[in-house]
Amino acid sequence: MRILLHRPISAFFVSILLLSLGLLCSCKSPAAPSPRDELVSALKGANVDGFDFATSEDESQAVASLTNRAVRGLVNMDTGPTNFVLRYTRVKDKKTNTIKTYKTEMVKAGKELTLQVTDLASNEVVSKNTFQRTEGHTPGDPGPPTFDTLEDCIKDFDCTRRGALECEANRTCKDQFAALICCLNNGQCFSVHLILRPTSLRCRLIDLIPDFEGFVLTQ
Repeated sequence: MRILLHRPISAFFVSILLLSLGLLCSCKSPAAPSPRDELVSALKGANVDGFDFATSEDESQAVASLTNRAVRGLVNMDTGPTNFVLRYTRVKDKKTNTIKTYKTEMVKAGKELTLQVTDLASNEVVSKNTFQRTEGHTPGDPGPPTFDTLEDCIKDFDCTRRGALECEANRTCKDQFAALICCLNNGQCFSVHLILRPTSLRCRLIDLIPDFEGFVLTQ
């Protein structure tokens, strides 16, 4: 008959066991950075306070973006910086495993506004569209319509001109740019700059340019 005697495990042995387990756990790979952290890192210190993060993904690409929440309302370009950042975008091409990071901004030069997209790695401007003040009325025109607010002027544009531009955007799959003169009942006149984006599914594009309410310059 064999008799087995159970000896108590020494405290020293327990300590060695716990230490080994701790070393084993410490060898695990660190957690991968989140898409937001990867985008912020690529911006190299750019201030993104007041920017909202969003992601989208399909079979060909993964997109992460930070959008300036100020674009939800009319942005007055008479004051503040001459370069107003609308959005930062990081696009990963799944097929080629390449990544590009873009900055979309409104650039002011005098009374002229340009919507510009720049590749941050190469500093190459990949898209540039200057708004032309060709819509609406200019101060001094006989009997130009006036409005109580800028919002009322834009609503009038929506009823009279927006439909044709949206149709052209969907036909060509290209953004359409509009600039209108809004004169108020108090005598002030402003140039308001809008963008009409394609809504058709066949016009699916990388979302580098966010939807925005509009940009305003005093006339």
